[in-house]
Amino acid sequence: MYCWAHIRRYFIRAGDAHPELAGWTAAWTERIGALYVAHRGYGAAEPGSAEAARAQAQITHTLATMDTAHRGEAADPATPAPARKVLATLDHEWDGLARHREYPELPLDNNTAERGLRNPVVGRKNYYGSGSVASAELAARAWTITATAARAGLNPLAYLTDYLHACAAAGGKPPNSQALARFYPWAATDADLTRWRGQPGPGP
Repeated sequence: MYCWAHIRRYFIRAGDAHPELAGWTAAWTERIGALYVAHRGYGAAEPGSAEAARAQAQITHTLATMDTAHRGEAADPATPAPARKVLATLDHEWDGLARHREYPELPLDNNTAERGLRNPVVGRKNYYGSGSVASAELAARAWTITATAARAGLNPLAYLTDYLHACAAAGGKPPNSQALARFYPWAATDADLTRWRGQPGPGP
């Protein structure tokens, strides 16, 4: 499955670079916008409801409209070369883009994941990379843990502070598997979750 935000960007860049394509770009961004509207409608509807069915049908209809449009424009000799280049990319990725009709519960783009990666990437640039394979692996693990905590609505610093206190209580060693299970956000107690949503304290 491919990202609709990336494809949309190609249309906008073509319109910015070639003013004569402004109308063409606007038509395509409107079609993509309609897809996002239908997708939001599906996400807001009760699963299995008539509203969800209508939204899914609208997703399918919008994708079919785009498929017809891009094939027709690609076959039209009057289509300008810059537009033809974008359409070729759309055609190349179409199967992955159109698969969203089969999985309407999944996002149309990977913007959330890319925003999550932004801080590690900016940090890595600021300190000139990881310096070694071992430090790169450590950074990847640390960011995975903090991202998991953040996705669960926790304060990563409070979460890690409690974990390090648990390591200290275990004699400077990681908690064993039973003690470690306490730190799984999906299995944590309400008391721990409340604690980890706040500011880091002095420890248990």
